[in-house]
Amino acid sequence: MGDLGQITPLEYHLKDVESVKKAVRHSNVVVNLVGRDYETWNFKYREVHEEGARVIAEACREAGVQRLIHFSALNADPHSPSSFLQSKARGEELVKEAFPTATIVRPADIYGHEDRFLSFYASLRGFPFHLIPVLDRGNLTHKLPVYVGDVAQGVVNIISDQTTASKTFEFVGPHSFVLRDLVRYIYHVMYRQCVLVSPPRWAYRLVARTLELSPFVPHMTRDILTRLHLSNKATPGVPRLEDVGVSPLALEDKALPILRRYRDFLHFDRSLDELEAPNKS
Repeated sequence: MGDLGQITPLEYHLKDVESVKKAVRHSNVVVNLVGRDYETWNFKYREVHEEGARVIAEACREAGVQRLIHFSALNADPHSPSSFLQSKARGEELVKEAFPTATIVRPADIYGHEDRFLSFYASLRGFPFHLIPVLDRGNLTHKLPVYVGDVAQGVVNIISDQTTASKTFEFVGPHSFVLRDLVRYIYHVMYRQCVLVSPPRWAYRLVARTLELSPFVPHMTRDILTRLHLSNKATPGVPRLEDVGVSPLALEDKALPILRRYRDFLHFDRSLDELEAPNKS
């Protein structure tokens, strides 16, 4: 990522305030990307997205950091059915209290190489008879996926623009997709068959609850299941990528290099000339 001396890894722990202060010391810009997709025995959402965010913001203030960019999440809401999104909303409030000029970034579902969005649905290809379990067959969910490179460029532009201080941005993709069409498109790119089925919600949640007990990284939890089927909703009037000089790329422009690895060898080098872009809602 950089020449010798340009990148300095520092060890820190969110519950060790002094280590956090040491990590931000001598910095003029701090980007807080610390987050947790699922809860563990050691770290609950509250401890990461709320208390952890507050500790980082207070450390930045005490260290004299000029700019703090804090990553939240699109749909962050204290009344959300997702505990993850509830904690993200409360974290925004705590960051603003500790560092009033902080810039908040709320990204939609981010896709890129080895992501947890497109790759998640691709990972379901092993189900028998090409069955892909999606609640309501994806008919009721709308997504605004955004490319990771656009998110990164947006942060770079925010850092160089002092007028973005104290503002909140929502980084979303250029198009909204019905989840049903999005999943089908993913499997078209992979040259694999896809039959969407809607398992009973209680059964899907039971499976998710069972996977939560895994001693390793869980592939599914009840909260992740909730978020997968929540529609992305951009807030009217809140600035987006375009407002910091970034034209977000369309999903179909990046899908092939991300999903090619999930093809079988017979179709690995085939182009997408005969495939249509997913329907936009």
